[in-house]
Amino acid sequence: MTGRTAAADAWIRYRRTARQDGLVRALTLLCETVGDGGPPRGPGGHMVVPAGIAGADTGDVVTTLTVEDGTVVALRSRAEPGVSMTPRQERAAWALGLTCLRFGLSERLLDAVLAHLGGRTVGDAKLLHQQMVKGGVAEAVIEQLEIETMLAGATPGDLDDDVLAGLNAQITETDRMLLRLLGAVSFLADGPGQVARVSEMIADVHFGSAGAGEHGGAA
Repeated sequence: MTGRTAAADAWIRYRRTARQDGLVRALTLLCETVGDGGPPRGPGGHMVVPAGIAGADTGDVVTTLTVEDGTVVALRSRAEPGVSMTPRQERAAWALGLTCLRFGLSERLLDAVLAHLGGRTVGDAKLLHQQMVKGGVAEAVIEQLEIETMLAGATPGDLDDDVLAGLNAQITETDRMLLRLLGAVSFLADGPGQVARVSEMIADVHFGSAGAGEHGGAA
């Protein structure tokens, strides 16, 4: 394995942890491995981190959210917005790590959707086999394959800010597609819909508005 391949593979762990273990464990891992001075804050002075994470005491709590595997807090830094002391290389590592993490959460959401739809029936047929539902799932899978292609082999600095912002917008749009397939289940506070909403909040904090339809540099 070359040094380049090993470096790229290191970023897969955030995606893998998010998909297998959930938001809090993946975000904790990222906070512990990137950011010696605590989690970097977004341009507006905010950050979203697991409750109790080292460095989180540098901000004022805006809101606390419970998700399926723990608790996260949204903080507003006490420092002046726009003044970042985080080295550029560390910011690049954080941005790529968050993108990989959010993609893993999107894959986890797809797993939840498939499990949910696979267990429901309409008449004698599984809901997952209905044409409109199959089409919705296929559309989300195509979006995820595009994102996976862009992230494959990436290391910090390979993808510029515009590309990462576009990828995060695409992840948000894909998650919204999947949430529509979950129906009322997506509104449960301890379900996958809550995780998707926190994931979107993370994108807004660090990459600006990740509204649907704004793929930007992900094309």
